[in-house]
Amino acid sequence: MEFDVGVTRIFPCPVCGVDTPHSIKGRRGHMYGVICTNCRSGSVVSDVDLRVYQLKWEEELQAILDSLMEDPLGIDDD
Repeated sequence: MEFDVGVTRIFPCPVCGVDTPHSIKGRRGHMYGVICTNCRSGSVVSDVDLRVYQLKWEEELQAILDSLMEDPLGIDDD
């Protein structure tokens, strides 16, 4: 799976330490140059690391959304 230049992916920034969208600025082989949207620092990241972290983040987000669907007001019936 290739990521297009200009798209964003959630990734932990090694500089500011925040899970933020990172804009993809370039690719060489299996490595991507990305820019943190929080601190604007650049990083070089492998395609595997980007893909794995994005999938992990999407699974966590889906779990949060599922829990909201089960109890939308945050009130237990007990």
